[in-house]
Amino acid sequence: MHETLEIVQMRSRKIIDGNLKVYLALSSLFLVLVLGKFSQILAVVIFSVLCIYADWKAYLRIIRIPAFFLLGAMAVILFTIDGKVLASFWIFRITEESTGIAFSVLLRSTASLSILSFLIMTTSIPEFITALSKLKIPKFVVEMLMLVYRAIQILFEEISRLDTAASSRLGFLGFRNMIRTASLLAFSAFMKSLKRSEIMEEALESRCYRGCYPLLDSRTEGAGISALILSALFLAGWFG
Repeated sequence: MHETLEIVQMRSRKIIDGNLKVYLALSSLFLVLVLGKFSQILAVVIFSVLCIYADWKAYLRIIRIPAFFLLGAMAVILFTIDGKVLASFWIFRITEESTGIAFSVLLRSTASLSILSFLIMTTSIPEFITALSKLKIPKFVVEMLMLVYRAIQILFEEISRLDTAASSRLGFLGFRNMIRTASLLAFSAFMKSLKRSEIMEEALESRCYRGCYPLLDSRTEGAGISALILSALFLAGWFG
């Protein structure tokens, strides 16, 4: 059975729960962006441990694609910045400046990726929006986030259903068939998602929707651990 992201978010083990996990992730992300490398190294360790504790298999799936992208970006940085040459191969050169910049970008990106992975694995979109609403975010922004989230869900459901139907009829057998089927799927998914969005709008109006979505009311846990993590990141960056 295919495990969706929503299932991972519901089943993941959480030391920190409620709106607090959103505030912790956003605060930690800000700290690692403005502080030094020691806070970034500590953030990688702490949030990687939290992600592994939550669901290590899902964590590996989530970071796999960003990790390949990040490695490619590091290779570009290493071979495109001029300076004192440390090593060379054919037309490629690695310099002192390029290694320093590549390490700095890698560390900052890895720390940010670890924090965002923790947020993705433990927090659903409704929970995230609920936490933002507590910060007095304008209501129209909350409404747009919920509508966009639901529209994306509808689009993915339609694409998955149409893809399964096309695969069962050998629609992707051969290059020409694959191109033709993919174009038809894109058009059909767009039209069907629009139709389902209209149905959703009618359902909302029939339930007297007036622009205010119901928000989740979850219990907050792990305040002490959150305070300890933020303090450790701040001290590591300040004294590092």
